[in-house]
Amino acid sequence: MAAATIVSCKEKNIAPQEWHFEKNIPLDGINPIGIAMDGNDIFLSDGDHNRVVKINEDGNILSEMPGFERPMHIEFGEADFEITDKVTTSLLKERALFIPEYGRDSIAVMRDNKLDYLVLQDSLDAPAAISVYNNEIAIADFYSNRILYYNNNQWINIGTEGKELGQLYYPTDVQIMENYIYVADAYNHRAQVFDKTGKAIALIGADQKINAATGIFVSENEIYLTDFENGRILIFDMNYKLKQIIDTEIDKPTDIFVQGKVMYITNYRKGQLIKYILKDIDHE
Repeated sequence: MAAATIVSCKEKNIAPQEWHFEKNIPLDGINPIGIAMDGNDIFLSDGDHNRVVKINEDGNILSEMPGFERPMHIEFGEADFEITDKVTTSLLKERALFIPEYGRDSIAVMRDNKLDYLVLQDSLDAPAAISVYNNEIAIADFYSNRILYYNNNQWINIGTEGKELGQLYYPTDVQIMENYIYVADAYNHRAQVFDKTGKAIALIGADQKINAATGIFVSENEIYLTDFENGRILIFDMNYKLKQIIDTEIDKPTDIFVQGKVMYITNYRKGQLIKYILKDIDHE
């Protein structure tokens, strides 16, 4: 009985939390599409200016990687993938920044200021996003209306063009987790969940009147989806139930990154980074 009482008290002490607007970070001359973090370092893909930039918390550019052709949703990862510098081919065995080049139909790989390209046995048509999880990789292949997924053994196609469950219409973002693959099914105005055999599991946000679901981020407890044209972020629990909608200072969001109790949102049109903080709900 005592043990049950202790557990009950602990459960009561877990305060519900919500995301609250913290600040708007202006980005001088940057129109951010994708965001990734390496520790506390913030990286943004600036597709309009064909570059990736590293910024500080105030939005100041610390370094710039130019020369890409419309870089999209970027990702840090570490896995044993074949890469090439167009002369030799080698195996990538260290952490790197993966950069989908929408305009070049390729995946660039940056490590220690060295540029390589991911070796693929298939051709891409405007890759919009990439996700790396252990030795797995998933690419949102925009015009092919599919996710190209490597399961650490072979490449498989997930999705075909269409509106039904399991079909995609211009996917723009993807994230691999332990058991599932989550896709921003942009112009079906929803997200989808697939298992790692490619079987469709669920739709997310189909009844929320989303207008262009361009970005997705999945944490251990929540799923975050951008509603580009409506200027808002929809937050779902892991059972796909809507928990919160946030829209303060959000305008044409393209991507999200959550680290601990901090969330960053890219405002593409206005060239801004929006910061939210997770706080306990005040019931007083």
